Amino acid sequence: MLRLLIIGLISSLLICLQIDACTERIPTMKMKVSLITMRKHNSSSNCTTDCGQLVVRPIKETYMSIEDVCCEGYERKEENGVCLPKCHDCGVGGKCLSPEVCLCDAGYSNRDNRSVCAPVCSEPCVNGNCIAPDVCQCANNYRFLNNSLSVCLPICKSSDCTNGICQEDGSCLCRRGYRRNETLDKCVPNCPNLSEHSDCIAPNEQRCHDGYEGHWDQEQNYRCEPICSSGCPNGRCLEPEHCACNVGFGHVGNHIEAGCEPICQPACINGTCAAPNHCLCQPGHVPTNGSQHICTPSCRQGCENGVCSAPGECACNEGYKKLTPHRCTPSCEPQCGVNARCTAPNICSCHEGFVMANGSSIHCEPHCSKQCYNGICSNPEVCSCLSGYEAISPYYCVAKCSHSCVFGTCAAPNVCRCFNGYRPRAHDPYVCEPICSEPCNHGRCIAPEICECEPGYAKRWPSGSCEPHCTQKCINSRCDGGRCRCYEGYRLRDGSTSICDPVCSPSCINGECVEPNSCKCWPGYEDTKLFYECTPVCRPSCQNGRCKAPGRCVCNEGYMLYNTSALHLCHAACQERCINAECLRPNECVCMPGYSFISISSSECSPDCSEPCEKGSYCAAPETCKRLTYRALSSDGTGGFSKWSKLGLTALLCVLLVMLPVILTREYLQRRQSRKDKQRVHLIENPSYGVCVANTEELPADQQIELGD
Repeated sequence: MLRLLIIGLISSLLICLQIDACTERIPTMKMKVSLITMRKHNSSSNCTTDCGQLVVRPIKETYMSIEDVCCEGYERKEENGVCLPKCHDCGVGGKCLSPEVCLCDAGYSNRDNRSVCAPVCSEPCVNGNCIAPDVCQCANNYRFLNNSLSVCLPICKSSDCTNGICQEDGSCLCRRGYRRNETLDKCVPNCPNLSEHSDCIAPNEQRCHDGYEGHWDQEQNYRCEPICSSGCPNGRCLEPEHCACNVGFGHVGNHIEAGCEPICQPACINGTCAAPNHCLCQPGHVPTNGSQHICTPSCRQGCENGVCSAPGECACNEGYKKLTPHRCTPSCEPQCGVNARCTAPNICSCHEGFVMANGSSIHCEPHCSKQCYNGICSNPEVCSCLSGYEAISPYYCVAKCSHSCVFGTCAAPNVCRCFNGYRPRAHDPYVCEPICSEPCNHGRCIAPEICECEPGYAKRWPSGSCEPHCTQKCINSRCDGGRCRCYEGYRLRDGSTSICDPVCSPSCINGECVEPNSCKCWPGYEDTKLFYECTPVCRPSCQNGRCKAPGRCVCNEGYMLYNTSALHLCHAACQERCINAECLRPNECVCMPGYSFISISSSECSPDCSEPCEKGSYCAAPETCKRLTYRALSSDGTGGFSKWSKLGLTALLCVLLVMLPVILTREYLQRRQSRKDKQRVHLIENPSYGVCVANTEELPADQQIELGD
């Protein structure tokens, strides 16, 4: 029952079921809808005026019939009943987007008409139409200009209108500078005075044929002349690479393209043809006598035992060989010995003083007129002793020992024979020593059976043994063999044979060596415990200087002594006098407290006043103002000078006139003395402390300061 009630309710609400009253029969479609999705209809009519989907009648239970109503500008497709927009003609390059509005593809545009998509060409089509994107089509009787795809020109009846303008009637009108060549049926450049061997390539512009080059003659006519790469020396160029030679000349190598060279008949030998029938010899050659065409090699230094075969080169005769470039010597095979020379081909001759060895024709040996005793003839009239022998005359050799035989004679090479009562010394075969049957202690056997004591020893009777003996007392030493021998750390004093002094290494400086490697400083010096050196002592210590000797100071560079009572104190020296200042460092003034340098000086200081002085006052001392002194008024108060004031002023002027020369003279003498003092300054070179400036003040003779070495 509920379903029937719902269907009845829906049927009563839908008046538009009477579709026959509408002007157009719309096909229906079935779909399942709810009551909420039903559209309201116009109560004043049986049909709705809205476009779109509309539920028109129930079909079965909850299924309704849906109908599409197309809006204005749209039309329904019969195959699927879909409403699509209508456009007049979008063409092939677009599609209908909305009623009479086309959406164009790339390369098309609807700028002029929104309902038509026309192709777009980036360059305008001249005398043609744009039929596709960037594609022009020429109009009838037009064609594209050369390689252009957008410019169209009229089509001429002539096949080629290059360098011309095609007229509308199809004729070709040549441009200026061109003329019509009926044979070629085209416009060609015009050259009124065309030269021979050239082509007209542009109006009044010629180009010579290959093998020719152009130039202007004296009459200002352009001529094309043939080119010969060789330049045709001694000839002229008739055609490209074709030379015509002058009289007496011919082509080089019989090539017409080459230059021309002179001809010599007959041909030159070892020379070059420099001109017709004139030969020039090659370097190192000279003309043969009586001939102008034959040159022979020249050897300025000649050829000894040979002939000149090339410039400066000799060829040896048969049986000779080259010794130097210009000398040939005879050749001997086999070669001659060291004492022979080859004097002719295969002939050896001995040097002077030599004779040919027996049975040889190449070896020579020296010749001695007398027989060599214990030697051989090594050079002409020269005997050379055998090994171990030496010559005592030109032809006599005796045995030689490398050392002299003492108490013996050299009996054979390096063999000594001892005298009677002597025997060879052990390890020394060249010394024969005397033989004593009893040993000599602290002595030596000086002759057979005779002993002699060594120095410092004497024979003690009746034993006859040698005992030590020293004639003087040994100090810091011991008696050994009659001599004093120093203990370790001591050495013999110069000029003494018995006194030994201690040795300090290194030697003591400013002190004396009292024991081995132990120094004792001299008075006024103290031990530094460093390298055996004693340094001088100054009491009190030197200020701005160094102690050169006991109680003697040497000032550093830029310092000097001013006070003779304080010889240890060096003061800084300033070349300019410090005014209201102290010289604390060399050539540097330091203002006293309350003073400061004046603007233009580095040695003069003026007092400082923190507050400006009153009018009529001046800064006389630090923070101290002093009033100026004024002249007194006259007794009547008029401001003039009184009688006594005038007298006082006159007297003051007289005093100034008298004192002025004195003051100037004194200043001059002081400056002169200052220059002399500077010249008397002594500079002492010292690698450690620099330069010390001596005091310029005169000191008493007993207080003179000694300068360093």
